[in-house]
Amino acid sequence: MKKLLAGILAVSSALLLLSGCGSKAGAAAGGSTKIYLSYTGDDFKTAFANAAIAEAQAKGVTLEANANDATVEMQVESIKKAVAGGATAIICIAANAQTAQELEVAAGGVPIIFCNSAPDADYLKADKYIYVGSSEEQAGQFQAEHLIAMNPGKKSFDIVMFKGEKNHSGAVGRQNGFKNTMKDNGITVNYVFEDHANWKGETAVEEFEMFLKTNQNYDAVVCHNDTMAVAVAEYMDSHGIDTSKIPVLGVDATADGVAALEKGILEFTVYQSAVGQGTAAVDAAIELSKGKSVSSIDGVDKTNTYIYVPFEAVDKSNYKNYK
Repeated sequence: MKKLLAGILAVSSALLLLSGCGSKAGAAAGGSTKIYLSYTGDDFKTAFANAAIAEAQAKGVTLEANANDATVEMQVESIKKAVAGGATAIICIAANAQTAQELEVAAGGVPIIFCNSAPDADYLKADKYIYVGSSEEQAGQFQAEHLIAMNPGKKSFDIVMFKGEKNHSGAVGRQNGFKNTMKDNGITVNYVFEDHANWKGETAVEEFEMFLKTNQNYDAVVCHNDTMAVAVAEYMDSHGIDTSKIPVLGVDATADGVAALEKGILEFTVYQSAVGQGTAAVDAAIELSKGKSVSSIDGVDKTNTYIYVPFEAVDKSNYKNYK
C-alpha cells in the first residue's frame, strides 16, 4: 500500500511543480465536472490530496487543488472564487470543522465533501454536504483490542494518553473508541495522565517528561497519532525505558511509525488510508456534480451522508505490508 502511495506522490509532485502553489488535473473527457480541493497541512493531508489528483486524472475530470487554505477566512474566499469559476463540487479539509455552515454558505449551493475532520451532523445533508473519512472510533477500538490481547486476563490498566486537538473529530472518536472498548470488555482503566498534545511529537514529549516526575506507575502509552507515539517511544528508548514492557501505541501507520515498529520501539499503529479517502472523495464529487446520489460508492452509510474507509490494524506481524 505504501508503494502505491509512493507512486502517487511521484506523479502528483510533477503536477505540483508544473502549476505552482495550486494544481490542476483532468481532461475534457470529464465533461462539465470541475472539482475544487481546499486544504492545508501535514503529510497525511498532502497524501490525501495527491491521491485525489491521481483519481481525477484516472477518471478524466478536472480537479484544482489549493494547498494554501490555512484559515477559515482563506477557505471561504477561495471557495467563493472556485464557485464563481464554475466548480461543480468542493472537496474540503476544513481548517476548522466547526465552521462548516459558513463554508456551505460560501459554496452557494454547490455540494461539499468534507474530509479528515467531520463537521457536526446538523450541518451535513444526504447527497449534498457529506463526509468522507474513517470511523475514528475504530482506531481507538483497535488500540484497546491489541492492548487487551497482549495482556490476557489483566483487568486493570494504568494508561498515559496523548490526545489530538480538542474537539477534533479524530481525537474525540479515537478517545471514545479506546475507552468504550476497554469498558465493554470489563477492563478498569486509571488514566494516570491524559492531555491534548495536539498531534505534536514535541508537545507529547514535554508532557511525558512532566508525567514522569510524578513517579506514577503506567502500563502503556496510547497516542492519537504516530507523530506523538514515535516521539514518546524514541524518548523512552533513549532514556532506558523498555518499550517491550511498557508499550506505545499510535495511529496512522506513517513512514516513521512503521519504521519505529520495525525498530521495535513502537508496539502498534493503525493504518488510515489517505489513498482510499482521497479516491473516495473524488468519486463522491463526480456523482454529486452530476446531481446523483453517492449510494453506489463503497463504504457509504444508509443515510448517504458518510462514506467510511476502513482502518487497518498494523503490528509486528504485518508492518512490512505498509512500508
